[in-house]
Amino acid sequence: MNEQPTLIPPEIAATTRSYKRVGVAFGDRFFMLLFVGLVWLGPAFFDSRFVYAMLAWDAFVLVLWLIDLAQMPRPAQLAVKRIWHSPAALSIDSEVGLVLENASRASIRANLIDSVPAQIRTEPPTVSIRARARHEGTASYRIRPMQRGDAKLGPCYVRYQSVFRIAERWARAPLEQTIRIYRDLEDAKRHSMYLLRSRQIALEKRHTRMRGIGREFESLREYQDGTQPDCLDRDRFRPPHASSSGWLQQARQGGELGAQPRTGCAVLRRPRGTDRLRAWYPTAASGCEGKRASAAVDRATRSGAGGRI
Repeated sequence: MNEQPTLIPPEIAATTRSYKRVGVAFGDRFFMLLFVGLVWLGPAFFDSRFVYAMLAWDAFVLVLWLIDLAQMPRPAQLAVKRIWHSPAALSIDSEVGLVLENASRASIRANLIDSVPAQIRTEPPTVSIRARARHEGTASYRIRPMQRGDAKLGPCYVRYQSVFRIAERWARAPLEQTIRIYRDLEDAKRHSMYLLRSRQIALEKRHTRMRGIGREFESLREYQDGTQPDCLDRDRFRPPHASSSGWLQQARQGGELGAQPRTGCAVLRRPRGTDRLRAWYPTAASGCEGKRASAAVDRATRSGAGGRI
């Protein structure tokens, strides 16, 4: 099965090698022991034989250094691994882990210096790891890329000492690696979610038909049982000799409909002995004008026999 591609750089591991030709040095406690040997300088002002005692002490410290160096693990017994926990993104803090594997029988304390370019960190990171015998130690450092593109990482340098810290060895792990720094992925994800949400809202508006309360002109219908008078089809009950478009336009603008030969007030009546409604248009000649027509409509509406359009 093929693995899914990921933006996280792969981890890389390598066995350490001796740094330079010798690759050994003196530890912190070596110089401290030499400083203790200077105590013999005081008595040496009175008796020169104490000078030999100081030299013997220095030789003893050198022997301790050789013993400590001999029991330390060799570089071939150590391995360093670089682990990426997240993709390298522009202006985003992320962590890089360093794992030191100790395959020897002696515990060590090591300082690791990783070679990283200036585009992901302004100064080389230094971490301290304590690895017990036949175990591994882990540490991490933070990076913050400041430039997009490919970044080349170099080797990792290891300086380790035993628990006595008299001798020291230098090693180098070839962890050369090229990674790619992407743009701000979190910001791109936020913009993607916003665009998806906006598109979803637009689709919902497109597929959803927004209707009012049923009194718009395009949604009016004929009379049925329980229908409110304002929901009836005006075009069906419009006054005779009135054009449909002109009558609807006057109704939309809230204008007076009495400018037609018959008044714009249509009253629905139910004649006795029938279930059908008929529209009655009072005219000015019949004496139904203004308030009188409105009163007739209100009475018909309250009685349930008809309504005003």
